[in-house]
Amino acid sequence: MQIFLVLALIIALVAVVFTIQNTAMVTVTFLVWELNHSLAFIFLLAILAGVLISQFVSVPGKVKRTMENTNQKKKIKELDTELMSTKVKLEAAKQASEVYRAKLDLPATSEIQEPVNMPAAKRILNGFKAKLKP
Repeated sequence: MQIFLVLALIIALVAVVFTIQNTAMVTVTFLVWELNHSLAFIFLLAILAGVLISQFVSVPGKVKRTMENTNQKKKIKELDTELMSTKVKLEAAKQASEVYRAKLDLPATSEIQEPVNMPAAKRILNGFKAKLKP
């Protein structure tokens, strides 16, 4: 952002120097119109026309980005709603699981510990599988 500010100041300084040094009167003819002003004024009009044209050209892109942002915000809200409902379903499933575990006299899921050393556990499991094969 600061680079753009510095660049804008440099361009403005060049425009001011150009304005001060070019006070000669010129005549510009365009189709049926004729404009008789200083060269600096004509230069500033040309810059203004360029700025306006660039703004008009950029409008479709800005509108498209705004529409995309709106659609993305809508999608985010839908996904948040889906996430919340999934969390509620997960919690209900966990509670149902605990009820069934209690009926079957199994330890609660919070008491079940995952193996710390997974590769070693896989090796042991593979050893059991190898013993079971004929």
